[in-house]
Amino acid sequence: MFDSNSDSTHLTTPAAIAAQLQHLAREATQCSGSSYEIYQDLFSGSVDALLEAIEDPAVKAAILDAAREHGDYVTRDELEAMREAWMDTGDCYHGFDPNCCPLGCGDLPEFAP
Repeated sequence: MFDSNSDSTHLTTPAAIAAQLQHLAREATQCSGSSYEIYQDLFSGSVDALLEAIEDPAVKAAILDAAREHGDYVTRDELEAMREAWMDTGDCYHGFDPNCCPLGCGDLPEFAP
């Protein structure tokens, strides 16, 4: 995902921001196990890490706008609300039946029958 030690000062043009978001999306896709919910969590976390590494408020705003336009970015609060809704219906933290979760939620005590 995003390496905060990398040079983020080049993200001053819409094309550079779009390219960085595409890179983050590809990385999240590779690590998601074909789960959109896990992909969305990974992508959003990478965008958040990128935003933390940026000092210029205008660049932060441009990155956040582009991430939202990308369609896959959610804030931590939005993700937490989604998780709560999933769990209210008996799903796990990742939006799956706990016994079918690719991350093994079915083995966690809170999902034991």
